Amino acid sequence: MPVNFEDPWFKGQEVSYNVSELQECAIAVDASYFLRQLLEQAENYNEPLLTALGGLTGIQARIQVELDNWLRNRTTPFFIFDGQPMVGQDKVTTKQGREIQKQTGVAWKLYSEGQAEAAVAAFGECANLYNIQALYPMLQAELRLRKLHFLVAPFNAAAQIAYLDMIDSDQCGGIMGPLELMLYPIQDCVIRSIDWVSNTCAAISKKNVMKVLNVSEPHFIDAFLMTGTPFLPPFPPLTDSTLVKSQPYNIVDAINMLRTADKSVTMVSTTFHDLIKNQDPTWLDKYRKAWMAVKHFVYIAESGEVKVHDADHLTNDNHEYLGLQIPWEMFHYLSTGLIGPRLLSWITHSQVYVLPTLDGSATEEYKKLVSSQLVPLEETALSLVLARLHRGIVYKDIKAKVWYDDNYSATVLDHRHEARTKTNYGVQMATWGVIKEADIKQHFPGFEHGSIFSEVHALTKPDFVKLTFAKQENKLRNVESASVIKSICLWRYLHVRGYIDDQHNLTNWGKALDRAMVTLEPVVKKFPTVPYLYESVLVAMEMVRFGLLNGSLKVVEPLSLPMHGDDDDKSSLMLISRCATLLKLRHQANGYTGPLSKNLLTFHSLAGEVRSAERALMEAILASLFLYGQGQRKRDDSWELSHQLPFLFNPDVALGIAVKTYFDETINWNSEKEKAERLATFPDAFVPYSMAFSEDLEIACEFFEAVYAGLQTLDGQGISANDLKAWSKANEYLSPRTLKDASGN
Repeated sequence: MPVNFEDPWFKGQEVSYNVSELQECAIAVDASYFLRQLLEQAENYNEPLLTALGGLTGIQARIQVELDNWLRNRTTPFFIFDGQPMVGQDKVTTKQGREIQKQTGVAWKLYSEGQAEAAVAAFGECANLYNIQALYPMLQAELRLRKLHFLVAPFNAAAQIAYLDMIDSDQCGGIMGPLELMLYPIQDCVIRSIDWVSNTCAAISKKNVMKVLNVSEPHFIDAFLMTGTPFLPPFPPLTDSTLVKSQPYNIVDAINMLRTADKSVTMVSTTFHDLIKNQDPTWLDKYRKAWMAVKHFVYIAESGEVKVHDADHLTNDNHEYLGLQIPWEMFHYLSTGLIGPRLLSWITHSQVYVLPTLDGSATEEYKKLVSSQLVPLEETALSLVLARLHRGIVYKDIKAKVWYDDNYSATVLDHRHEARTKTNYGVQMATWGVIKEADIKQHFPGFEHGSIFSEVHALTKPDFVKLTFAKQENKLRNVESASVIKSICLWRYLHVRGYIDDQHNLTNWGKALDRAMVTLEPVVKKFPTVPYLYESVLVAMEMVRFGLLNGSLKVVEPLSLPMHGDDDDKSSLMLISRCATLLKLRHQANGYTGPLSKNLLTFHSLAGEVRSAERALMEAILASLFLYGQGQRKRDDSWELSHQLPFLFNPDVALGIAVKTYFDETINWNSEKEKAERLATFPDAFVPYSMAFSEDLEIACEFFEAVYAGLQTLDGQGISANDLKAWSKANEYLSPRTLKDASGN
């Protein structure tokens, strides 16, 4: 998080008001700022182990409580979500992320040394490493449930909010968000926080700030930019303690520096030329791009058009500070939640940027995954969308950058050379037609659109397969049904990923996926309130295909390996635990208290990268369907349609840790009595706030067995004999350890 977000000088300029002044008003709220405040200021829901777990246990309850508070005060929040990153933002995020990774390294060292309290405190200082946008779907789902309108901005939410305030929009009577809002031509005040207990809110006046600082608006903007923003690193001399004795620096220090150089950023940069050259030689160029990006901010007008502020004075090189101009139709899909910003940012900035992970471990398998294995998925996703965009963008190479190596650069999409795969995915996807609902029910009475299981299992029926081919009478044209669109997207995805062949029959991997889901079906029916189980099977299969879901004991932290048994036992338990990490431990809103595992957090990072690439491909398939006019564009269910498709679910590692800890015990696993005692006493001792551990354990065990059942159908095709042997050993390890019911099952 940029330093000026926490600048104590600005805190001193805030003025308190009674929240009653906000009643009967709508307030435009920066969603990222709102969520970050929940993490940092929630006294009753503190979760210091966020970065150690890879997720939160009680955030949904916190969101609900906060929204209830707004409702009780008769104030309507109008949330604005960040869209694509600004030019330079990924680099700033990476630099800050690597600094925080060093802090998490210290926390993990303290934990390994048994200094639990110190480790928890150290982890608590690292919350900014967590990607707050991962919480967007949860917040948006709650807003949709409450029928509260929200908007996804083209780029940063602050610019969109500033536009609404600038025109005195009827949509909001006030604005709430980061100090970054003061970079833009807002009317004056920004709400910084609301205390529902004391019924007060704190706000800051831009006009008053400039008056106190005795600066003009251009001077203020220059100084503010120098202190650092999400898209511009701070001016290097400000961070030098020999120049600015009182650290951390603040905006007054930046203003004082400017006053020594005729209020010119260029001149002050010349003064400190040698220091800047050593620390950040391109800083001045970055500043100029940031200044132009602020001056010409992009927003969605109330008419629905995407516009550039002060467009009449836009320079010809605007792609350098705004990125490439993509069709407004794509911004519409972004603003309505049909697609997320990641795929669009690859195109806008001609760059795929891999951001820092929570564990900070750039293992060889991680490097191979992000630099090689996932590239074909990214290339496919890009090619599906670029085919419908204008030629200037299509003929622009797209590069890749990674957080762990500043010198790394590779080409994801090179228009001058053949694609890595010669498959024509456009032709492939065009083979899928619309199936009448009556025909679906006739051949598959229990068909559930979007479940993944139905789409896969239906293709085991030859008569159904015949109905899936596109003919003149059932081609996709302006389809309105969200159900049909979900199924078509899933079939196209499965086709692209090789689970379905060109005859629309299941491949070997498709049959393995089907067997796994059929095996898991009784569990899904038994626990109908536990979501994403079929999706997690698909993720597991993808992880196996990438060679990542195994029992390897080559780990980043040997101390968190299983303690008991021989190497085969330890390998088996690691494999079972990794499977469980793909699922969710149901937990109370209280913060997690229990054991940790850096090894499972590293696996969580691998799974997160796979999900992210798969989601980009899924959204590209969905977007291409609308770009080709195959789906009805004018609709009010875009968000639901998108968010009912897979790969948004990214659970924390709590269940994986719990499963590993539960089985890593020297009891007589052949004794039903000892197993029952272990199950009865385990939750209170290790996961005291879990809501249904015995059920979650059962689901995890059944999930492993389902995936194993699927892999057995491969008969050595597509999976190595050693890997399949490891799964067999893990199955033998697990079998006596599961608690049998009265019937012996």
